[in-house]
Amino acid sequence: MDVRNVEDGLPQSINIVKPDNKDKPFRAVTALIMVILLNACFIAGIILLYLYLNTVNEGTKQRILDFTIVGGALISIPMLYRMGDLSKNRPNFYYI
Repeated sequence: MDVRNVEDGLPQSINIVKPDNKDKPFRAVTALIMVILLNACFIAGIILLYLYLNTVNEGTKQRILDFTIVGGALISIPMLYRMGDLSKNRPNFYYI
């Protein structure tokens, strides 16, 4: 199909996008279950990390905590920088 058909709104362009026939409430329930499972995994991971840190010596505990802090910073600083101040064409460092 030619792009001009889509741009001109010709009848041939009607069948390009298929209608969404999926059940909307089912998708909402599925999304809610996924969010709950994701949070449960985060909580379980934090609990397991806490239990592990209570069993290791102080040197290892400090190295793991340092690694966690640096890893979190390496992820969060670029993410916050990209967010900017959430205004168009004016990225600022407000969140950092």
